[in-house]
Amino acid sequence: MVDVESKNPMVCIQKSSYSNLDINSLIDPLGGMKNFINRGDRVLLKVNLLNASYPEKAVLTNPSVVYAVAKSVLDVGGFPFIGDSPGGPFTKRRLEKVYERSGMKKVASDLGIDLNYDTTSKNVEIVDGKRLKKTPICNYYLNSDKTISLPKLKTHSLMIMTLASKNMYGVVPGLTKAKYHSTNIKRNHFAEMLVDLLSVTKTDLIIMDGIVGMEGDGPGNGTPVNLGVLFASIDRIAMDVSICNMLGIEPVGIPLLKIAKVRGIIPKTIDYPLLSIDDVRYKDFKLPSSAGYMLTGKKMPKRSPVADDNCTACGRCKEICPRDALKLLRIEQKLIIQSV
Repeated sequence: MVDVESKNPMVCIQKSSYSNLDINSLIDPLGGMKNFINRGDRVLLKVNLLNASYPEKAVLTNPSVVYAVAKSVLDVGGFPFIGDSPGGPFTKRRLEKVYERSGMKKVASDLGIDLNYDTTSKNVEIVDGKRLKKTPICNYYLNSDKTISLPKLKTHSLMIMTLASKNMYGVVPGLTKAKYHSTNIKRNHFAEMLVDLLSVTKTDLIIMDGIVGMEGDGPGNGTPVNLGVLFASIDRIAMDVSICNMLGIEPVGIPLLKIAKVRGIIPKTIDYPLLSIDDVRYKDFKLPSSAGYMLTGKKMPKRSPVADDNCTACGRCKEICPRDALKLLRIEQKLIIQSV
């Protein structure tokens, strides 16, 4: 076991498949699950459940990873439960559909653990927030004793990548997320808002599902890509930087990480107690078509429709979109383009 008191953040990397998961070996350098979970703790497994998708589409955290992590928590005496706030209305009916299709309902049934159906929230102040001074946060997160974040490695049309730091955006209620998209249309504004949220969405442990990730025009319409890796850390920013380095992406080309660097929260050095970045490098990873010149060397494509004050939510833009990439959600007669 590596010294868990290392001054540098540690990111554990393991080659893996969904049929051969070893979560305990992955997190052993961090002190093992007992280092994070006490007997009797109610432990939120914060998965990525963007929508009611099936696991093979690589939109959601794979249920095999959730099962393995939940089993590890149970083995040390914790009480895990699965939760997220998908895009759209945050209702029990919608959650039921998402849990069923994603495979989370079967995981919960097989292990005898709970799924979250609490859709209430509480306003939380964000001290020193740049874009947000307060925000509603879901009570399923606030009322848990510990949180293990289980993000999915994916591309994102607005934020280029959606990784560990953005996963906790899911503890903001669904329609509030849609509102934040409409009030933070510019990339840097949206990234500022996400970094504001980091201070009020603490996690105890992060385990990234990068076994089958998503490339191309994610987060919901990209292409599954076999990467064959799991990541674990207690530092979300360090994990995101490490994944960028693995994929050959300049970290500060990712809007969220650029803001993190400006705010001085990107680590200068990261320790890799298991595999190194060189052991898992992946070439030719396809970024979204919206990625800028810094990342692709290509000129920016024309911007997608933006809901400004003239928008009547008529739906014409959705009809003519060649990529079928728009989803209409009417809030105060404006078009919202949903994503997580």
